[in-house]
Amino acid sequence: MDADVLIVGGGPTGLMLANQLGRRGIRAMIVDRHSGPAQQSRAMVVHARTLEIYSKLGIADRALELGKRGNGANMWAEGKRTARIPIGDIGKSLSPFPFVLMLGQDDNERIMGEHLRKWGTAVQWNTELASFEQASDHVTATLKQPDGTTRKVTAAYMAGCDGGRSTVRELSGITFPGAPYEHVFFVADTEATGPMVPEELNIYLWRDGFHLFFPMRGNDRWRVIGILPRHLRQRDDLAFEEAVPAIRREAGAELSFKECSWFSTYRIHHRCAERFRNGRCFLLGDAAHVHSPAGGQGMNTGIQDGVALGQALAAVVAGRAAESALDEYERTRRPVAQRVVSLADRLTRMATVKGRGTQSLRNAALRTLDHLPPFRKRLAMELAELRLQ
Repeated sequence: MDADVLIVGGGPTGLMLANQLGRRGIRAMIVDRHSGPAQQSRAMVVHARTLEIYSKLGIADRALELGKRGNGANMWAEGKRTARIPIGDIGKSLSPFPFVLMLGQDDNERIMGEHLRKWGTAVQWNTELASFEQASDHVTATLKQPDGTTRKVTAAYMAGCDGGRSTVRELSGITFPGAPYEHVFFVADTEATGPMVPEELNIYLWRDGFHLFFPMRGNDRWRVIGILPRHLRQRDDLAFEEAVPAIRREAGAELSFKECSWFSTYRIHHRCAERFRNGRCFLLGDAAHVHSPAGGQGMNTGIQDGVALGQALAAVVAGRAAESALDEYERTRRPVAQRVVSLADRLTRMATVKGRGTQSLRNAALRTLDHLPPFRKRLAMELAELRLQ
């Protein structure tokens, strides 16, 4: 065979799976239809459980060097800071990384991609999965190459890490139940000053949405992820400057944007695949589950999918476990995905409740967080995925 495992998708999930296989001596081939690694990204948060995985791989120090630690999450409503969740002291007895690391998906991909070369593997860019067939002991995939020609490769197994519009999932006939959000999200890399608590995540709740301010490397650098106001949601040619007045209305008039180096808008779904396995083909990451950025768990959950499947595939390919051991991947990871999708959806709905009365109740509930340490701790551990196995 050409490989033990064919990985479709060279993002964080596929790169982690390839690293897990490589370190165990399993031959992996990884292809991606894009021309190269992400230059910008929406994902920004690396949680404690993922940092533990990085530590075992030997790349945690590099991630810490490139990222920015966040020790708290501050909740703002009606122009006032209503609560602070102290992430930096949560889970000290459970993890050596009891904090959130602000590190973009592009940097995470760079770190894992560089480490992948240690196993003699690299992503084959501009290579797209066109079709595949399964036999009793292998998968035959037809790949479209950069020059437009096709070639066939065989592998014992195939992993779909190819995003929300996964070709592997669609060709496997696996449904993707869920629904889109009505909102239009945006992401911007900015230089800004204002009321934001420095070095920490700042969450601004407003009448019909939210804005998340993530601290980045450098002075006054913030990645802003939020929801566009209704009157801007149908604009395809929207510039960041046109969204600034709406952001300032909620974050305060003292907020000032000096520069925006990148701005993009996008729509989000909340979905979870009905199955994570079809014979010798598996789904991971956004191919298996997508949700809103509330909670910052998407990239982390995909990376952890890669670890779980990598361990199982390595044991089976090496003959240390029976084929039935692969059933454990779906049995354990799908409930985790459902839980993450549900939590992100609840947080999104809480942030976008309608009606001033309901919003006032929400804001009052947030203010009680400072007086309910057990609940605050539970929420922080849930977001850090210290409660998820």
